[in-house]
Amino acid sequence: MNKWLYRIGLTLFSPVLAVLLYLLAALIGGLIPASSNSIDEASETLEKPVYLLANLLHTDIAIPVNSLTLAEFAFLREVGFPLDNPNLQYLVIGWGSEEFYTSTGDYSDIKLATAWKAATGDTSVMHVAPAGDLSNKGFPALKMPHSNFADLVKFIKAGFLLEDAMPVHLVDKTFGFGDVFYKANGNFNIFNPCNKWASAALRKAGFGTGLWTPTAYSFALSHRLYN
Repeated sequence: MNKWLYRIGLTLFSPVLAVLLYLLAALIGGLIPASSNSIDEASETLEKPVYLLANLLHTDIAIPVNSLTLAEFAFLREVGFPLDNPNLQYLVIGWGSEEFYTSTGDYSDIKLATAWKAATGDTSVMHVAPAGDLSNKGFPALKMPHSNFADLVKFIKAGFLLEDAMPVHLVDKTFGFGDVFYKANGNFNIFNPCNKWASAALRKAGFGTGLWTPTAYSFALSHRLYN
């Protein structure tokens, strides 16, 4: 009897232990620096900052609409994205699991099977959403020189999977507020999630980050520590 109770207890406790170890590793990974801040504060910065939009699970990067972004993301016009709308001020861009990202509008939409596929391995997508003024929303703001911003835009654009030299639009995927999904480069899993992508983007732009930031908390922690 005791043997069976031990096995049942082990079976129930093992997933909990695995989650706790993962969260601990994420915390440690956020504390270990992968890069230091190399932003030249004396350089002329963008008129508008870049913003980090995060929830409990995911981090998006909001980049201002200017001549560079209009040129680099001109392909968005072809799928009806409101790129030339006078009220458009930001492109909110994220990378993530195709099945989870395209089907989870809010937390109530989360399904166990979808989360399991994301954790164990899924193809990835880029999500682009329009936004207006973000200055009064309380999001972390990143001021950066034009050259660093160009590096950030280059990194983000490289995330789009190309076929015949063009990004691949997922026609039937949208949350209905002008947002669009595209196929992306790289595979998503529990060790290579969206917040790790966001850290890599910031490193390309010259900001300090933690060594491994798979959770939104570890990403935010490392950003506060090293910038």
